[in-house]
Amino acid sequence: MKSFFRSLSNLIKFYKIKPQNRKIVFYSENENFYQFFEGLINELINNHNYKIYYVTSSSTDPILNKKDPKIESFYVGNESIKTIFFRIFNSPLMILTMPDLNSFHIKRSPHNVNYIFVPHNVLSLHMVFRKKAFNNYNTFFCSGPHHNKEIEETEKIYNLKKIKTFNFGYYKIDKLLSNKQNKINETLKTIIIAPSWGESCIIEKIGDELLSLFKDKDWKIIIRPHPDTLRLFNNKYISLKKKFDNYKKFKFEENVSNMLSFHEADLMISDWSGAAFEFAFGLEKPVIFIDLPKKINNSDFKLYKNIPIEVSARKKIGEIVDPDNLRTLVERIETTLTNKEAYKIKISQEREKLIYNVKNSSANGAKYIQRLLEDLSY
Repeated sequence: MKSFFRSLSNLIKFYKIKPQNRKIVFYSENENFYQFFEGLINELINNHNYKIYYVTSSSTDPILNKKDPKIESFYVGNESIKTIFFRIFNSPLMILTMPDLNSFHIKRSPHNVNYIFVPHNVLSLHMVFRKKAFNNYNTFFCSGPHHNKEIEETEKIYNLKKIKTFNFGYYKIDKLLSNKQNKINETLKTIIIAPSWGESCIIEKIGDELLSLFKDKDWKIIIRPHPDTLRLFNNKYISLKKKFDNYKKFKFEENVSNMLSFHEADLMISDWSGAAFEFAFGLEKPVIFIDLPKKINNSDFKLYKNIPIEVSARKKIGEIVDPDNLRTLVERIETTLTNKEAYKIKISQEREKLIYNVKNSSANGAKYIQRLLEDLSY
């Protein structure tokens, strides 16, 4: 009941503000998503003098306690109130990183709203995401050329009205590149395990077997579960953590907003997670992919001809290990780290081909939003 009344109070507070006065609204499903908006928000408030209205469905979102006259935040966490919030939404722009708009209970407003999707990973749009996940957005901020091709193919498959695409980039890669840090202990090898989530992913399927390989190694091992592993497979994760938590060089890290472990790590082990591309392109470090079954959530996946970037780019940023040959993993890690300078050059070259506006995504995105508002006569 507390969530309901708090959400209702914030809903009323939000809609007391005239739509023309709350031009730019960000919506976040949880506290982890601010990191994808941060660069855009900073550009809009500092270099374009806009005020931002930020609506979150997490009662623990740090932005609710942020003291900034140019950011006004609202909590709308109760599902019924959230549904109403979306149904009657009447600001000119909503910027969000939530797929499946209009597919389930969260619907587009009948008002003239431009919905802008900002990706929370650089993965392709037609494999790990559900069918029609992006069909109801007006504008899509593309991380790289693969997104433009996939949006175009989606329009043809479903005979859609044109979705505007903007060559944006990816802020988390920009931030990692800008905040590069030297390792405190250069002699200690540090491996970060950052998988996707699901029954066929690393923690859920081979977590015990994988971690057992490192018990006797003098390496620091950071295990960084996906938030949805904690939400949907928590018992499995807790069981794994209890078994290995007593090893001094094993560290379990549940806060995925903290990027310090990325800087600390020499190499990442992943499966089909977007974190692999953030790590590789943001820090120019290699990834070893455990070749578990593809994570296909789109029932129309076979209608697409474009090869997903998470399939085509894997060998370009690291190595692939068959789960049936997991015993070779330690040796593959050592070989890969011996060649880390060669990987650094190779990854940097791939990043320039695959990601737009490296180090400048937010500045370009903010200028686009300003032009959009000018075109809408706001």
